[in-house]
Amino acid sequence: MLRLSEDSKQNELEPYRSSWKALFLVSGLTLAYFYFFFNFPRPVLIILVGVPVLFFTILHNPNPRTWVLLLPFVITYGNITLNYGPFYIAVATMAVQSSFLLYLVVKLAGYREFPRFPWVVYLVFAAFLAQLVSMFITMHHYNSLIGNIIRDANKIYLSALLIPVIYDWFGRGKWLVRMLKMLTIMLILMSIYGLYQYYSGTLDNTGEQASGFDLAGRVYSSFGGGSNSYSGVLELMIPTTLASMFLFKKKSWKILALAATILGFQNVLYTFSRGGFLTASLATFAYLIYRYRKKIWVPILAFSILTGGLLLNAGEFKRQLTVFGDTQSLMLDTSLLHRYTSYMGFINSIKESPVVGAGWGSREFYHGRTALYAFWEVRHEDSIEKITRFGGLNSTILEMPYKGGLFSAVSLLLLFAAFVFSSIKLLKNGTDKSLGMGLICGLSAFWVHQAFDNLTQWPQTGAFFWLFFALLISVAYPCCGKEVDSL
Repeated sequence: MLRLSEDSKQNELEPYRSSWKALFLVSGLTLAYFYFFFNFPRPVLIILVGVPVLFFTILHNPNPRTWVLLLPFVITYGNITLNYGPFYIAVATMAVQSSFLLYLVVKLAGYREFPRFPWVVYLVFAAFLAQLVSMFITMHHYNSLIGNIIRDANKIYLSALLIPVIYDWFGRGKWLVRMLKMLTIMLILMSIYGLYQYYSGTLDNTGEQASGFDLAGRVYSSFGGGSNSYSGVLELMIPTTLASMFLFKKKSWKILALAATILGFQNVLYTFSRGGFLTASLATFAYLIYRYRKKIWVPILAFSILTGGLLLNAGEFKRQLTVFGDTQSLMLDTSLLHRYTSYMGFINSIKESPVVGAGWGSREFYHGRTALYAFWEVRHEDSIEKITRFGGLNSTILEMPYKGGLFSAVSLLLLFAAFVFSSIKLLKNGTDKSLGMGLICGLSAFWVHQAFDNLTQWPQTGAFFWLFFALLISVAYPCCGKEVDSL
C-alpha cells in the first residue's frame, strides 16, 4: 500500500507555474494587440489577429468539422462589411464561403466520397440556375453596372453553399446535436445582448417617434440589417430551440434550450416588428399544438400567459397590439401606408414587364423624388455608380418577379417547392419528426415574413436561413446509415 501511494504521488501532474519568459511573451502579445487595435483598420486586425488564432486552432484541433461548428458564432457577429472594388462582402458571407471551401478541400484532398444528395438539393440548384438566367437577361436589356447586377441578383443565394456542408457533416448523429447546441448557445448570447440594448437606453427611437409610437427603441442585437432582420433570425431559431429541448438528453441542455426559447421570444417583442411578432407567435404555438396534441391545455396555457403579459404591458407593446384592436391607428400607420403604396406600384410594374422585369442592380428612387405619403412608391432606373445597399423592396415575394421577371419568379417557385417537398417528406418518414416540425415551423414563419419584408438580402439573416434550410433537408432526407468520413 505504501509503495502504491508513493507511485501515485509520482504520477500526479505538478501544478503549472509559468516562467518569466511566458509572462513577458503574453504581456507583449497583449500590448501589441491593443496597439494594432487602436492604430489600424479592421481588415488589418483580421489578418494580424484572426490568422494566428486560426493557425493555433488548427494546430490544437485538426478536425475541420469542429471549426465549422463555430460558424453560427461568426455569422452572429460577422456584421462587418469589407469593400473590394465593385463588390461588398460581409464577414458572415466570407465565413460561409470559407466553410464550403474547407469542405471541398477535405473531400478532394483526402479522396473522400461525396454523399448522395437528395433530389431537392438539385431542385435548389435549378432555382439558382433560373436566377442566373434572369441576371444575364438584365445584363442584356439594361445598362446598370455589372457589379451591381451580380450583387443584387445573387444576394438571396450567397449562403446556399451551406447545404452540402450541413447535409454531409452535421445532418445526423452527434454532429447534428452539436450544431443544435451551438445554435442554442448563440440564441442565448444574442438575446442577452438584445436585452442589454433595450434596458441600457442606448437605442435610437427617432423613427418610432416619427411613426407615432413612444418606444425606447427597437433591439437588433448584433445584426447589421436592423430589428426586422433580427426578427427573421429569431423566427427561425425559436421553434428550433424549443424542439431541441425535447431532443437533448441532459437536463442542463434542456434548461438552456428552454431559456433560449423564452429569451428569444422576449427579444421578438422588443424588436417591435409586427411581422416578426405574428409569425414567431404562430410558429411557436403551431409547434406546441403539434407536440402536445393530446395535452391541448399546454399550448392554451402558453397562449394565456403571453396574452396576459401583453395586456399588462399594453402601453409598451402598443405597436404590436394595433394589429388586433386599434383599427384606425393600423390603417393610418406610416409603415403600412408605405407598404401598400409600394406594393401596388410593384404589382403594376410586374404587369408592364412580366418577362424581363425592371432589372437587377438598378438604382431606386421615390416617385416624385420625395418620400412623403402618396409619393412613397419606389421606382428604379439604370445605375451608373456603385450602389452601397439594395433596399426599397420590402417584399422578397414581389422583388423576384418585379426585378428579375419570369425566370426569377420561376427561381422563387422552385426554391419554395424544395421547402414544401422537404417538409412533406419529413412529416411522412423523417428521422426525427419532432425536431423536423420545429424546423418546418421556423422556416414557414420566415417565408410568411418574406411576403412583407426582404430579409435574405442581409448577409447574416440570409446565412441563418440557408443553415436552417440545410438542417431541414438533412432531417427529411437522412444521409447514409453511418459515418461516411472518419474526420
